Amino acid sequence: MDRISDIVLTLAATGGLSAAAHWDAAATESVLLAYKEFIDTEVAPGNGPADRAGCRIVDGRVRVPSPLPQTYKSYVDLGWHLLPLPVSIGGIGAPSPICCAGAELLAGANHAFQMLVGLVPGAIGVIERFGTQAQQDALIPELTAGTTLATMCLTEADAGSDLGAIRTSGTRNEAGEWTLSGEKIFISGGDQDLSDAIVHLVLARTGAPAEGVKGLSLFACHAQRSDGSRNSIEVVRIEEKLGLHASPTCQLRFAGADAQLLGQPGDGLKAMFVMMNHARLDVAMQGVAHAAQAHALASAYADQRRQGGRVIARHGDVARMLAEMDALTLGARAMGYRAAALLEDADLAAFLTPVCKAFCTDTASRVADLGIQVLGGYGYLPEYGMEQIWRDARVTRLYEGTNGVLAMTLVRRLLGGASETAFLEEIDQALSLSSSTQAHTGLAQLRADWMAAAAAVRAIPEPGMVAAPLMALTGLLYFGACWVRLEAAQISGEQAERMARLGQFVRDALLPDAAALRIRCQAPRRTENEDG
Repeated sequence: MDRISDIVLTLAATGGLSAAAHWDAAATESVLLAYKEFIDTEVAPGNGPADRAGCRIVDGRVRVPSPLPQTYKSYVDLGWHLLPLPVSIGGIGAPSPICCAGAELLAGANHAFQMLVGLVPGAIGVIERFGTQAQQDALIPELTAGTTLATMCLTEADAGSDLGAIRTSGTRNEAGEWTLSGEKIFISGGDQDLSDAIVHLVLARTGAPAEGVKGLSLFACHAQRSDGSRNSIEVVRIEEKLGLHASPTCQLRFAGADAQLLGQPGDGLKAMFVMMNHARLDVAMQGVAHAAQAHALASAYADQRRQGGRVIARHGDVARMLAEMDALTLGARAMGYRAAALLEDADLAAFLTPVCKAFCTDTASRVADLGIQVLGGYGYLPEYGMEQIWRDARVTRLYEGTNGVLAMTLVRRLLGGASETAFLEEIDQALSLSSSTQAHTGLAQLRADWMAAAAAVRAIPEPGMVAAPLMALTGLLYFGACWVRLEAAQISGEQAERMARLGQFVRDALLPDAAALRIRCQAPRRTENEDG
């Protein structure tokens, strides 16, 4: 089936459509079809050439490859950058699940381009919540107009996952003006020539090093001063990466750069996580985008390639791989859209966001790897584009919190309390929607496996060794619940047959992984009991 039909079906099944806000199935399909036409004609054709050309530094400034600057001009001229922005500031105001669908389409066509433009909604959210009225009046219109793009500057050479080790400092003079000094690394879009201006959201230390994360504050720092001169920010280098060659990942040096404090001193981490949570769901959708693109390529290839007198799509092992790719993509998409539909529930969103980010990005690598296998030797060559999908998808498991760090967040902060309760209520609601005894039994068994694993992990003093398997099991449980929703959707014809076939494949081939993951989670506790 075509991508837009799958997207609209999934939005409907997961509560992502909003008729009250004039975003019913017909309106949503119309907008997404128009967006996809723009993406297919203006964005996708530049993906391969831009990846091969890469970025470069000329006279201290980053130059992104052609045709990205023209693509961005068309993107803004046609108003597509307004899709996720609130109506109150001149945006289109699409609901969050539909914004996720838009991000999926854009990232699937050109991940590097989507990365360059994708932080604007999160930046606006931070400025609206923490900025003064004067800061909002100055910063938000330029972001809404598309003349300015945003970055997020957290990481330093000795401060990756441990943000408490940040050394970049914010200093205030007697006039109350702030400047920033220090270096940041791995800054996506740290410099570029798409937009007229760039505003960096920078996490910097205003308190003593001993204060750790409590001494961090968030700053808005323009790459260009109001008089038109360059701010004191140097692009030290562009990183050479495995993938995403058209997205400049920069090392930046702030040398007394003029900046504005957002919020109060010490509010930095709280402010940054407003943007981080948006970014993590965005990365989850990048994972879905790569999975969908890989499945589409593999399916088209397998329907044409002949071996032994028949197309390879009918060979048993290839059919198995295609079914796995399709089922994982549909389920991961449903997870992302459902999480976006539930963002107003703070406790549940806190639980689902890292789970979606981890599962959907792991799925991207898994599906891209299967795609290479379906294409065989051709999958290993750049000709079909599968190897670029594999390369570009890999980073999604690293940035915006590595999947291992998010697993540690799950076992140390999210188990027990309101977030876990909200998660289990979400699973139980899906159970109540089960369209068949098989679907209900499969999800109920998966829930029981998760409960047993979570109980074992909670009893381990240092659960780091089992954080990853519990995260995988948690993702699988949410995946299973979302598949129950897909099967329960009111659809007919070919789509109904496909959902029934893939739903059975999920229960037969994917959900049984839960038992092994449960055993892995229980192993340390069991060993401890045996030693005792």
